[in-house]
Amino acid sequence: MAEPKPSNKKLEGKVAIITGGASGIGEATALMFVDHGVRAIVIADIQDDKGEKLAASIADRCGCTYIHCDVTKEEDVESLVQSTIQLYGGLDIMFCNAGIMSTSLQTILDLDLSSYQKLFAINVGGVAASIKHAGQIC
Repeated sequence: MAEPKPSNKKLEGKVAIITGGASGIGEATALMFVDHGVRAIVIADIQDDKGEKLAASIADRCGCTYIHCDVTKEEDVESLVQSTIQLYGGLDIMFCNAGIMSTSLQTILDLDLSSYQKLFAINVGGVAASIKHAGQIC
């Protein structure tokens, strides 16, 4: 008797949000999720042109929508989660990918606090807001 082959559709039937999903790691993750059978993906980003283009390129393989979302604004994140629920009837995966990096070579003595606060708001605050609102659903 032949051994059953494991399915590569590990995400079959799942609904996912990918913040920072319009390019880079987020885009690659969206494509990987599609390959693994995800039912629907919401691409959330502030790069509207890239996000809309990616969503359109995936839409023939699964439900896919682009939603403009600035993760530093909690109301954007809350709206993102609620819109996903309304569109797809649930949420299974919140992939918190939105982030920026500092290209500065500053030391702590030269630190530009406004740049640091922006980095912290996106990289930490965005994840916290995403977990807060998705966690109430998932």
